[in-house]
Amino acid sequence: MRSLALSLSLSAALLSACATTTARTADEDALAASLDAASIVPASVAERDAIRSQDLLTQATFWAEALDLNPGDQEAATELSGILRQLGNAPRAAEIAQQSLALYPDDPALLMNYGAALAAFGRGAAAIEPLTRAHQLDPMNWRPLNALGVALEQSGQSEAAQTRFRQAQTLAPQEPSILSNLALSYALNGEADTAERLLREAIIRPGADSTVRQNLALVMALQGRFEEAEEMARVDVSPQMAEANMAYVRAMLTTQRRWDALPQD
Repeated sequence: MRSLALSLSLSAALLSACATTTARTADEDALAASLDAASIVPASVAERDAIRSQDLLTQATFWAEALDLNPGDQEAATELSGILRQLGNAPRAAEIAQQSLALYPDDPALLMNYGAALAAFGRGAAAIEPLTRAHQLDPMNWRPLNALGVALEQSGQSEAAQTRFRQAQTLAPQEPSILSNLALSYALNGEADTAERLLREAIIRPGADSTVRQNLALVMALQGRFEEAEEMARVDVSPQMAEANMAYVRAMLTTQRRWDALPQD
C-alpha cells in the first residue's frame, strides 16, 4: 500500500506540472490514467472475510496495511491487536488497541484485546479495569471473564480470579482454556492435585491446544514427576526446550520461589 501511496503522489505532481505547460501528450495522458487507476481502495467486505482463513502472519500483514491506510479503521485495529497477541507481540497489541480506544472508548472487543494483551506481558493489575468494562459491555461473552481471571490471579487475587473463571464456565461450559486457567490458579496456590484433575478433564475437550498440555506438564513437574512431565512437554516443544523447562521448575522448587512467578495462559 505504501507503493500505491507513492504512485498517487507522483500522479498529483505530474498533473500539477502539466497545468503550467502546454496540453499533455498522448503518452502523458496514458501515464496519468495508469497512475490514477492505482488509487488506494479499502479492502472489500468479501476480502476481509476471506483473509480470516489465512495463517496469522498473512492476516497480520493484511490488517496492518488496512490500519496504515485508515488509522480509524475499527475492525482493522481489533483484528490486528488480537492477532499480534496470538503471535506473541503483546506490547504492540496493547499499543494498537489503546490507540483505537481513543476513538472508540466503549468498544468491548478493543477493551478485551487491550486488557488481554496487558495481562499477556504481566501487567495484570492494569488489565483489570479494561477487562471489567469489556465484560460489562458484553456480559454474555466468556472471553473477557476468562482474561479477567488471569489478570486478577496475576494481581494476587486468587479467590476473585477463580470466581471469574467459574462465571466464564457458565457461559462456555465446554471451553478448555477456561478450565485450564482455573486449574493453573489452583496450582499457583498449592493445590496441584486439584489442578491436575481439572487439566486432565480440559485436555480431552474439543479445542484443547498445546497450552493445556504444557500446563499439565507444569503441574506434574511441580509435584516432582519430572520424567512424566518432560515426556508430555515434548509433544509440543523440542526435547531441549522441554528439558530446559523442567530444569527451571527444579530450580524454582529448590529455591522455594513463589508459584505466582510462573507464567500464566
